[in-house]
Amino acid sequence: MWTARLQDFLHDCAASAPSQEHDRIREAWLLFVHEPGLRDGQATRWADLNSSGIEAMLACGAAESAVLALIGPDDTFMLSRGVNGTCLATLVMPDGSEEMIEAATLSLALLAAYVSKLLTGIERRNQEKGVVALPSGARLH
Repeated sequence: MWTARLQDFLHDCAASAPSQEHDRIREAWLLFVHEPGLRDGQATRWADLNSSGIEAMLACGAAESAVLALIGPDDTFMLSRGVNGTCLATLVMPDGSEEMIEAATLSLALLAAYVSKLLTGIERRNQEKGVVALPSGARLH
């Protein structure tokens, strides 16, 4: 269920307008804080982030800082902006592969790339465990 919420959130980030940036960041915090044991230490770090800190960053126009607080200091990333105003975030996975996402703002792109990385990690762990993931439209009889 949480994976489906992350997938929906990823699409929301990529499709959001700049005016929705703060709402997506607030949603990310809520989504991350309520994840039961995503990674050792990661969920604990998210729980230590308080909403007033995130809100203070958003109030002073520091959306990128709020996203950086959410993703933490351990990820390698690059942000860029094209001549047509599109923003691109590239996040490096532990295996050296990259997750690249385009969005309306730098913080939305970075947030979406991070969520994409989380989803890829979950998918890889499930494959290692032999968990069979059914498509969202699959029906069981």
